[in-house]
Amino acid sequence: MNKISGYFLWLWMLFPAFSAMAQDGIESLSPDDYLNLQLPPLEVLFENAKNSAAVDLYKVKMEEEASALKTEKRSWLKYFRFSSTYQWGLMGINTSFSDIDTPLFYQYSGARQNWYNIGASISIPFDDFFDRGNRITRQKLKTEATRVEMEKWHDEQKLRIIEMYTKAVKELSVLRLKAESLSFANAQFELAQQDFLNGNIQAGDLGQIKSMQMNSLESYEQTRSELNLALLQLEVLSKTRILNR
Repeated sequence: MNKISGYFLWLWMLFPAFSAMAQDGIESLSPDDYLNLQLPPLEVLFENAKNSAAVDLYKVKMEEEASALKTEKRSWLKYFRFSSTYQWGLMGINTSFSDIDTPLFYQYSGARQNWYNIGASISIPFDDFFDRGNRITRQKLKTEATRVEMEKWHDEQKLRIIEMYTKAVKELSVLRLKAESLSFANAQFELAQQDFLNGNIQAGDLGQIKSMQMNSLESYEQTRSELNLALLQLEVLSKTRILNR
């Protein structure tokens, strides 16, 4: 066996080791995993997308607007004032008296007493009173605007999901074809390797077949990378697990 044939055999033996180093996370998916992959229906992805943090934020905002609307509807209560006071205790009075014929003397008088007061008043600023209906309407519009904004976000999210979904379907179909091509190239190289060991072909012929195999592998990996990117983005957009990693 010459040096060139030994070099090719050395590369072929190392190829499984390189592949094993890449088996981590999504890279561990085998061609059969892609062949058996079934994408969920679009309606399921659309519905699951509602579990996004953006939707939660819109819901919180809508609850805040609804609470502000209730407060505005009860704002008429500020026109009324109610007051009350209550006192209880002992009231005492100290007095003193004297003149030229009477020495100074002191007198104290005291009594326990309870005292309370209850009152109510109405104060209605006309500008605030007549603008109350407009304030309530504006608050309702804010709540409706938040709801419309959430629906607009969901529609835009649907478009993103559709874009990634169609890309994933296309790449998945292409990958299945390239998997067949790669399988054929691997089988062809195995046969060529045996022919080379038996002396039926030259090292140059084996190199050409190996180059064809590497091109098939590169094309397969490129499509697989595009498919993985589309699937991962689809998972993030739709909040749906698609790949079994």
